[in-house]
Amino acid sequence: MSTLVVADPRGVYLAGLEWVLRKAGHSIVAECHHTIEVLPLVERHRPDLVIIGLDVADRQTAGLSARLRANGSPLGIIYILQPNGGFDFNEIPGLDADGLLMDGISNSYLVECVTAVAAGRKWVDNHILQHLLMPRPLPQPAPKLTGRETEVAGLVSRGLRNKIIAQRLHVSEGTVKMHLHHVYEKLRLGSRAELAWATFGEGADHLGPSHKSGL
Repeated sequence: MSTLVVADPRGVYLAGLEWVLRKAGHSIVAECHHTIEVLPLVERHRPDLVIIGLDVADRQTAGLSARLRANGSPLGIIYILQPNGGFDFNEIPGLDADGLLMDGISNSYLVECVTAVAAGRKWVDNHILQHLLMPRPLPQPAPKLTGRETEVAGLVSRGLRNKIIAQRLHVSEGTVKMHLHHVYEKLRLGSRAELAWATFGEGADHLGPSHKSGL
């Protein structure tokens, strides 16, 4: 059976992992509570497998698999993912693991994963697989303003009133208001001040009270 280094920050959980693995016939050669301790233990004991309770959102885990494999000896890497507020399934492929389990997995799934990875196969928890195979929503195209809407938006952003804009563009005030209404809808804005901010950012001129409300 396999030799393992096991790591998890939760003492009781770590003890449970060890009990299940030893009962299945595996040998635990070292244990630790912090991810930073894993690499020295793996280099010292050269286990067949390493099992790590991992917080995906922890920046210290970036490139962990590459560091563990750097010594060149064969090593099966299994992560038990601990979801939290920053958990993002999109980060999972970058972990470069041989086995992936979700926190709270059953004893039988743990043993099944260890057996598969020890035999040189990949093993992924069904809950994780479902998320990885779930189709990603397509990005929505950015709204496009017409040429006239762009002109109106630019003049409004510079603080011009609708009447002045209408005179410059040789259109009625009603037409200016219609174009401005379309601009607000497409850009999801609610005021002339927001339009100025969206157009010029922090460098926008301050708009007086008379320009901040209405069309």
